[in-house]
Amino acid sequence: MILLLEQQRKKIIEIALRAQNEKLIVLTFGNFSIRDKETGYICVTPSGMNYKELVPEDIVVVDENCNIIDGKRKPSIETPMHCAVYRKRKDVNGIVHTHSSFATAWACCEQDIPCVVAEVAALIGGDIKCAPYRPMGTNELADIVAETIGDNDAVLLAKHGALAVGPDIEIAFTNAVVVEEGAKVAYYAKSIGKLEPIPQEECRALRKATIEKYGQKYNK
Repeated sequence: MILLLEQQRKKIIEIALRAQNEKLIVLTFGNFSIRDKETGYICVTPSGMNYKELVPEDIVVVDENCNIIDGKRKPSIETPMHCAVYRKRKDVNGIVHTHSSFATAWACCEQDIPCVVAEVAALIGGDIKCAPYRPMGTNELADIVAETIGDNDAVLLAKHGALAVGPDIEIAFTNAVVVEEGAKVAYYAKSIGKLEPIPQEECRALRKATIEKYGQKYNK
């Protein structure tokens, strides 16, 4: 029997395990999803299950309104947040929600992460905004996160963690790593002296140049 979106489900498990290895999450924290470009269906991690024990059948398939299409497990409680971002951002097909330490520390202070690292400007788009606090797993959280992320590729969730997006889950995962590194560098830089964030105009220029020129497609 063919499993619906089997490759996407396998990919989510791979990314979840990589996130654990990179210490972006602990235990069953965080959640991950992929939107299939052809069907529009969203594959999302199940609620409260050990990532090391997941099999593709454990990944739940929903539509963009959180209706279950396939799967016997209960989907992540943050499925509404994933779906809200997908509804708003048609360019996004992968989402990684982490509780990485430095990013979460900024989120617990309800502070934006200032963009002091060129790579953050290039890959994320500038300062990483912090969405106001809303309870976990609620539609209120989903709505405020989708609103706050805007056109950037990452956002903080006050008192909670971080969310990174991308045109696919590989890029979303890379962005999650960049968010944590940017949060760490900003923290250390702030302890050394006065932070001097990269001006927004320069952030836009770096972002534009990265989209247009970075990667192997530029050399073709």
